[in-house]
Amino acid sequence: MSRTKEFEPDAALHAAMELFWCKGYEATSMRDLLEGMGIGRGSFYDTFGDKRSLFLSALDRFERTRTAWIPEALKENESPMETIRYIFERTVDGLLGFEPRRGCLLANSAVELTSHDSEVADKISRYVQRTEDAFAQTLQRAHAAGGIPEYKNPRALARFLVNNLHGLRVMGRAGADRETLEDTVEVVLGALR
Repeated sequence: MSRTKEFEPDAALHAAMELFWCKGYEATSMRDLLEGMGIGRGSFYDTFGDKRSLFLSALDRFERTRTAWIPEALKENESPMETIRYIFERTVDGLLGFEPRRGCLLANSAVELTSHDSEVADKISRYVQRTEDAFAQTLQRAHAAGGIPEYKNPRALARFLVNNLHGLRVMGRAGADRETLEDTVEVVLGALR
């Protein structure tokens, strides 16, 4: 007869995601994980494999719970330009909602790990591509409706938006204040007109 888990795996994964988000992959020790997740070493290895496997699962959880709303919001938009503004404004609010500042687990991990971990690089690249594609589709609709000038390329603008969205996240982690982040958003949105 198999033993019942004495912990909730999803809650433990969430706790691990929070730790990686706050400290980064390398700085998060096994001890940090076991204590933060509230589980023993045996349960950890039986459920999550190893630290790297747990981290990859934490990246997936972060994308599902913290960034997947962006493509969804863009799909459901009635006004493409207002939705893009909403995404940037909500991002600023989210960045300022944590002390100490966390930035974005995806952006943080890209800076920390992608130069030497191709699996993490590929995973983050797929997440970023989904957001770019959603922006591009939204901008193509805006382009067709005359919401952005004829000479502006929707795909290039989508890449510009993704780049600036991640730049905001890095600035937020570095401690930029609301005024600085909002000024940046206004310049970004102005480039679409």
